[in-house]
Amino acid sequence: MPNNNHIFMPFSERTYRIIVDMIYPVAFKVDSNGEVFLTSKIRDLLTTDHNFEENDEVSGRIYSINKSIGAFIAIDDKYDSLLRIDELKGVFVEGELVNARVKEIKSDGKIELSLRQRAHLEIDNDSDKILDYLYDNDGIVYLSDKSSPDKINKTFGMSKASFKRAIGRLYKNNDIKIFDNKIELIKRI
Repeated sequence: MPNNNHIFMPFSERTYRIIVDMIYPVAFKVDSNGEVFLTSKIRDLLTTDHNFEENDEVSGRIYSINKSIGAFIAIDDKYDSLLRIDELKGVFVEGELVNARVKEIKSDGKIELSLRQRAHLEIDNDSDKILDYLYDNDGIVYLSDKSSPDKINKTFGMSKASFKRAIGRLYKNNDIKIFDNKIELIKRI
């Protein structure tokens, strides 16, 4: 007698490698014999008919990762969204739960997400990150507003625009001096 406590997911219905004890967004399907099985091919089952607005906080599971586009996320297991590749910092896998902010809603209802906070909130975090680095590295970083985006991203994990906003705030607060090839912490007496 077959064990009815398990539902099968055929290899042809898997779009990623399944990891034990991970939770995945999946759907039930029925084959021509009436057998129920699972599929990870859920994109066509998700909707863009939602009431989300820009800057709403949402959570969902990654159901697909395209290395040139980004991570596709099922918000609340119902709504389709995208976290673009330039937003993905670190290692992400299908099935991972992601908390994000609605960055933009396209005219067709498609949702784009961001892991970053709104710019005015993010400046504080970015400024703190730069100050922490300066305190840990004898008050000097060999970057400036003229440095390449790649060097800035490798050092601080932020865009050049975010870096410039953060050092602008630090400069205005008289926390740093900016030179052509470095930034120095202003020592307080």
